[in-house]
Amino acid sequence: MSTYQNRKCKLCANQAAYVDYKNIRLLRGFVTKYAKITPRYYSGTCLKHQKMLASAIKKARIMGMLRFVR
Repeated sequence: MSTYQNRKCKLCANQAAYVDYKNIRLLRGFVTKYAKITPRYYSGTCLKHQKMLASAIKKARIMGMLRFVR
């Protein structure tokens, strides 16, 4: 059993039902300094929230709130 499996999702702990693309402060925590989306095994999110994060980050990039590349 790996230590990665014992980690709790940060968004489940905060009882976040929805990840909004306008919440830039939250989204920047899940993006590397080279503007790549961090994978689940680094960020510690569950599958449901990782999919929400990815789509919110992509939508924020299209809206111009986040950068595509550094």
